[in-house]
Amino acid sequence: MYKPKISEITKLRKSTNSGIKDCKKAMIESNGNFEKAIDWLRKKGVADATSFKKTNEGFVICKINKKKTIGVLLKISCETDFVTKNSTFLKMAKIIANNAIFCKSKDELLLFKIKKNLSVKEMINHHINNIIKEQIKLISFERIQSEFVGYYVHHSNKIGSIVGFNKKIKGIEAISKEIAMQIVATNPIGLDKKDIPRDVIKREKNIIINNLLNKSINLIKKIIIGKLNKFFNENVLLDQNLITDKKIYIKKFIKNLKISSYKRRS
Repeated sequence: MYKPKISEITKLRKSTNSGIKDCKKAMIESNGNFEKAIDWLRKKGVADATSFKKTNEGFVICKINKKKTIGVLLKISCETDFVTKNSTFLKMAKIIANNAIFCKSKDELLLFKIKKNLSVKEMINHHINNIIKEQIKLISFERIQSEFVGYYVHHSNKIGSIVGFNKKIKGIEAISKEIAMQIVATNPIGLDKKDIPRDVIKREKNIIINNLLNKSINLIKKIIIGKLNKFFNENVLLDQNLITDKKIYIKKFIKNLKISSYKRRS
């Protein structure tokens, strides 16, 4: 029989908000497979439909160009929370973000030359060895180019998002901030239903069916449709209710605007 480690049980508990005993049992039943353990908990009704979403610790910073047509979202890591509040570290992060707006990839950004012919990578290494004296990494680089790009970064700088729209209209600043906040709060797995991978939908159906083994076929079909619609409402951006007004769907809130793409980082 598989014997789960305490660290595995703790990780599963944090991801699902389930009890320690349930998490231990799930890890045993799934033979140590984390994803299967989540499914086991969901089938038992002790974990919800957002349990598979993965999050990471880190420092997030965003930069939008003056025309508001390009936005970059970066995640920069260090060893301690103390350093994320350090003014020198924050200044370095802003320099990286300011130069990121001219790049199209993480690799290009690391090689990008800033003042005195120093590359971003060399500047990071200089801070590691001579100033901060902690490991610092540029974890991710996200970029959107569109007719208008808005953003939102939570005040803790632990999570943020950028979102692109197909055109500029009156009030676009407020609309884009609202949508960016929505993305930060709900972490949608797709913009539209067609963006949801088939294997994810299949997985949802299997979990739903597992809980309906003694129901009639017609009732099962109706329940599956209802449960999937609820899943889409929670996980598809355009099908979500606005977090600041639950009576309004995102589709109606943006009216005749179109969201071209979005990126979220935590």
